[in-house]
Amino acid sequence: MKISIICLLACSVIFGSCKSKLEKKDKSLEEMQNEEGNPENYVSILGSASESPVYKKINDSVDMRLNIYYPQNHVTNAPSPVIVYFFGGGFVQGSPIQFEEHCKYFAGRGIVAITADYRVISRNKGNGMNCIFDGKSAIRYIREHARELNIDPNRIAVAGGSAGGFLALECALDDSRWQDPTDNAAISCVPNALVLLNPVVNAVEHQFRIAKFQVDEKDPASQSFAGEIDPMTHIHSGMPPGIIFHGTADKISAITFVQKFTDDYNAAGNKMQLVKFEGEKHGFTTMQYKNGKFFIETLKQTDQFLIDLGYLKGKPTVENVVIPKAKPNPKANQNKKNNSENLKNKKIIKAPQPTDSI
Repeated sequence: MKISIICLLACSVIFGSCKSKLEKKDKSLEEMQNEEGNPENYVSILGSASESPVYKKINDSVDMRLNIYYPQNHVTNAPSPVIVYFFGGGFVQGSPIQFEEHCKYFAGRGIVAITADYRVISRNKGNGMNCIFDGKSAIRYIREHARELNIDPNRIAVAGGSAGGFLALECALDDSRWQDPTDNAAISCVPNALVLLNPVVNAVEHQFRIAKFQVDEKDPASQSFAGEIDPMTHIHSGMPPGIIFHGTADKISAITFVQKFTDDYNAAGNKMQLVKFEGEKHGFTTMQYKNGKFFIETLKQTDQFLIDLGYLKGKPTVENVVIPKAKPNPKANQNKKNNSENLKNKKIIKAPQPTDSI
């Protein structure tokens, strides 16, 4: 009897240990999906931006903004191409600050650069569909206000990392079923070019991702829109040229899916270049990783991609980029203060679009 009890206790301990390890593994995978979007880093209005107009209002209370970086003499120059960045964070969190340095660099190279805010689950509730809706609204706002922003509406490159890359793809797919009903659908949200940094291309790759597109994430039986918005199965002809930077050891967005997506994209008559980084994992293009080695490399190749499209002139100047030291995470209450201070002396363009989509 004692032996049986001991055996049962031993099995219980072993099973509990294995279960704990499996749960830890699953949790770490989801945390990796969100790692680029530390909630303590969130700042909606960047003090370094030239201006931060509101492109959309949610329920007349929450402002969604674009942080715009203008090149020198922008007002007197001819309309400029523009590159728009969407941050990563697994549709749960993230901040426009992720692409602040990218925007500074491209403004310095002579084009307009924008890092956009959008709704995420942790701050704004709802689900991942709101992220898609806001991404499309942002591009439509930019195109609609092209004259006052002095940008060329036919040379809009949309970029993004991880979940942000997914949003860029959703803009390019332009499925009219999935957009904010208050948007002016007569204005296209389709980019003229794509720059994708370790993008999510498969909406049904992980269960935790499928759940983010459910009507109710807490209810396993709740309907998920993941299959209906999946970029893998909705490629069509006439999509914009693009470039993808991806690590072969990425567990969040597996290289096998990214390779297939690229192959299918090109087979449909489009043009997509896949640049693989052997052995690198998700989020390898950040400034903090390996002293910015891949941040610089992908920035340089993005520059060359835009040169080839005629968006930029001259040669890349990444040798002049200084990798800033990691900043301490601001506290939540400090974020509100920062946003308030950053608004000072800025021109704010209001775009009243009351909505609370999905």
